[in-house]
Amino acid sequence: MTKIAYASKVTALTNTLPEINKVTSDNMNEVKASVNALYDDVGWVKYTDSVNTVSNKQTLTASQENIITIVDSSPIISEKPVAIGDHELFLLNKIRPFASGDAYVIRIDFESEINNANGHFDAKIDVGGGIGYILKRAEIFPKGSNTAQPFSTTDYIYVLDTFILNGGTILINPSHTMLIWNKAISIHRVYGAR
Repeated sequence: MTKIAYASKVTALTNTLPEINKVTSDNMNEVKASVNALYDDVGWVKYTDSVNTVSNKQTLTASQENIITIVDSSPIISEKPVAIGDHELFLLNKIRPFASGDAYVIRIDFESEINNANGHFDAKIDVGGGIGYILKRAEIFPKGSNTAQPFSTTDYIYVLDTFILNGGTILINPSHTMLIWNKAISIHRVYGAR
């Protein structure tokens, strides 16, 4: 995104128009500042797991909520929102939004297989407290058992105080033993709370 880049405006000409029709240098500088501040509020980060690869898959236990782990020592943070400073949007296997009132688009990608022809799983994001799950979805394995299959979900979420306090844990509850690898999460801050 490109911010408004002109230098601060100064009044150089006398304008004889009535005051109601004038745009002053202060007006233009205010427009620049407010538009550029919006660009600072938005951005994205991506974390790609470096532990669970095709040769070292994470095993998920059947009929239990398993925490999805993502360990990335060098995430993509070059597009992180300027306004959040050093805040990490994903830390210790939890989504960590910046402020109550924010809105995010979250994309989760992984490959997986399950050891039953009718296998399925429930994917959730849990923020704890009195809220619990802010997102739930059921998925099936259309290619059958013991076959690698890609999964990708994209969801729009808003953030309130419980999410800020507890963070959001990504959980999967599979019907049967399930293996998961090549995990990644990208978190896009699309609205910064006022």
